[in-house]
Amino acid sequence: MKNSINAVIFLISFVFIGMACAGSDDTNIQLGGEIETPDCSNTESVFTINLDPDECDVDIQSVVGIQSNYTETIEGKTRTININGIASHKVGVFPNKGNPNTISSSNEKFSMTTEPKPASEIRYGMGYTFGILFSGVAVDPYTGEFFQGSDGTNMEWNITTLQSTTSLGLDCNNAHVQPTGRYHYHGTPSNYIAGLENIDGSQMIKIGYAGDGYPIYYKYGYAEDGIRVIAMDSGYKLKTEERGGDGLSAPDGCPDGYYFKDYEYDNSLSVLDECNGRMGKTPESDNEYYYVITDNFPSAPLCFLGNPDDSFSFF
Repeated sequence: MKNSINAVIFLISFVFIGMACAGSDDTNIQLGGEIETPDCSNTESVFTINLDPDECDVDIQSVVGIQSNYTETIEGKTRTININGIASHKVGVFPNKGNPNTISSSNEKFSMTTEPKPASEIRYGMGYTFGILFSGVAVDPYTGEFFQGSDGTNMEWNITTLQSTTSLGLDCNNAHVQPTGRYHYHGTPSNYIAGLENIDGSQMIKIGYAGDGYPIYYKYGYAEDGIRVIAMDSGYKLKTEERGGDGLSAPDGCPDGYYFKDYEYDNSLSVLDECNGRMGKTPESDNEYYYVITDNFPSAPLCFLGNPDDSFSFF
């Protein structure tokens, strides 16, 4: 009898210990054997973007003693652009707490077709400069920052710059500096935009070219009626299911916008496609494809509709 009582006490103790351990995990095992997964549908986004042009007060041209340079020539069907990477507008202070690098000039030459065409499939811009703006500065949406776990670096999970969790030293132009000294945009170049004429939403304003030859505009475009000009947002949203990693080799938890893969494209949300572009009327054509830099994620387009020229590749 005594052994039977001890066995019952042991069994009850085991059940309570098991329940306590189960309650310590993010995923709770219920008595019925069902697994309760976190609800990610209302996860707070860590997306952030700086749209205050006055936060940039450094005249970089005076600091480095070099004038900004953007030159463009066309020969046959090829457009050639030369820049020195020195912005034609004010920038933030570098080095700073999140970015230890100093802006320096570099002579860069890019080529692209003047007659762009869609490729057989879109190409994501990882490993490429996406485009060049008339400010003389390159657009690079992706980063060199990835998930770091105890199992090493997972390059499938690229960290975005436009997030508030980890400071990567962006200034008001949503730009920072590579170790080489190359100043480059990751999103809306606020101080540059503020200095442009007629950027009040009354018309479309072209601000540069992408590596596949298509033009880049800032957030305003014609509505479907071809008369009104409207502000456009991208069609990206946070995913609502867990990332699925183990926290060691890949991130776990709910998608909050820290990684590019936290987002998915939903064509019901925008007139812009997955590459932040669309076919439509522009000041130069009744119907052409163009990219748009928006003020919501991803801001700078993430992929090419056409084939980018090799001069835009990092490799």
